[in-house]
Amino acid sequence: MRLASIIGLLTAGLLLCAPWSLAGTIRVDLGVEQGPMNHRANGYLVSIEPTDPPMELILPLKPTSFRGNTGYVLSNYDRLKQAGVTEFQLTLGLVFEHRALQIFDINQIGLDGNYEPWLAHVDHVIDQVLQRQLSVIWDIYNEPDLAAVPLNDSERLKEGWRLAYQRIKQRIPGAQIVGPSVSRYQLLKSFLEWSDSQGVFPDVVSYHEYADPSEAIRYVNDLRDYLKAHGQARPISVNEILGQESWTSAGYTAGVIAAYERADILSAMRACWPDPQDMSRSYVENTCDNPTLDGLLYVDRKQKRPGWHVYKTYAEMEGVRLSTMTDSPKLHALAALDKTAGTVRLLLGKYEDDSPGDTKVVLKNIGRLVASQQSGTLHLCAEQIPDVGSGPLEAPVVTLDRVFSLEQDELSFTLPQFYHSDAYRVALSLSEQCGGSH
Repeated sequence: MRLASIIGLLTAGLLLCAPWSLAGTIRVDLGVEQGPMNHRANGYLVSIEPTDPPMELILPLKPTSFRGNTGYVLSNYDRLKQAGVTEFQLTLGLVFEHRALQIFDINQIGLDGNYEPWLAHVDHVIDQVLQRQLSVIWDIYNEPDLAAVPLNDSERLKEGWRLAYQRIKQRIPGAQIVGPSVSRYQLLKSFLEWSDSQGVFPDVVSYHEYADPSEAIRYVNDLRDYLKAHGQARPISVNEILGQESWTSAGYTAGVIAAYERADILSAMRACWPDPQDMSRSYVENTCDNPTLDGLLYVDRKQKRPGWHVYKTYAEMEGVRLSTMTDSPKLHALAALDKTAGTVRLLLGKYEDDSPGDTKVVLKNIGRLVASQQSGTLHLCAEQIPDVGSGPLEAPVVTLDRVFSLEQDELSFTLPQFYHSDAYRVALSLSEQCGGSH
């Protein structure tokens, strides 16, 4: 088919639709830049070993942060540093004990008024970090609200926090402490009020959140307002994201990543959960305990799940973040303009979207992409990342592969096969061919 015919069909078939008449419309404005792409949501939690998974499955994801207990951080620090990780959160205490991994059971802190075992543990970890000259952020507790007596009701846990905080600051001047890493946002402020009154306020404020991605930015903004009002402006880390009910969903994963990148926080780490498909040890395996990158890899530890392709798409988004708008809280978008490469990339996701209609993408001020070029020829590549549950997905599915010339400053197109919980990756480029990044 001739190029002019393709352009005509594209214009007639797509631009005649009313902007908000379809099931969902995503608007991207190349004329409104919102700061650099920081990849703040590209963090991981414990699910890695010194040799597994292989680097060829890690490097394409360009990880930026990692959180784990002492054993995981010490054994994987060098390899993850090589992969690009710049932020390591080292967790000292959890609600169970694992001596081999140097995990201290916080339920044992202060029993019979004895805090020495806890402080001995803290000192031992500090010794190892100093000996290896590692750069870590100190995560004193993980989900202390799930202890036998929750943090906000436990004087022993509060005292344990105070003692660990002071010991770390005493032995490592300038050390950064993150916390309290509670299991949900609603439990955060009570602890912050106590820590403020005691002079042991965390340097980075953290919590876990697994809800609908449309709620993510609201929590971050509420926390920023709270911290500012109390004179305690701090970086924010949502150091576990993606809930157990939907952690394998491609669309949910894309929506959560998009939300936290737009929120411009310090970091967000992917959580790990039990994997119903993995019975390799005669019981349901937990992705916290195997080298699957928190379940981004299938149970064979080799094949990629849809989420892996979502994170890879996110990693490829360089340059500046662009303004995006959708007409539905179930439709999520992230867009980046790489001026050097002459490419616009989109990461899109649906979460529990049952609408039967098509999804339309509208790009405004598209001329900014071709302003410095003699030719206005553009390559459009759209690839579906289907929600296949927890099964593997070898590669995204190409649904649009077109070359056309630009005659107006606005471009629109409809995405085929964009279903209930799917994700999509879209690239509009001056030179890149469809499938070139696989």
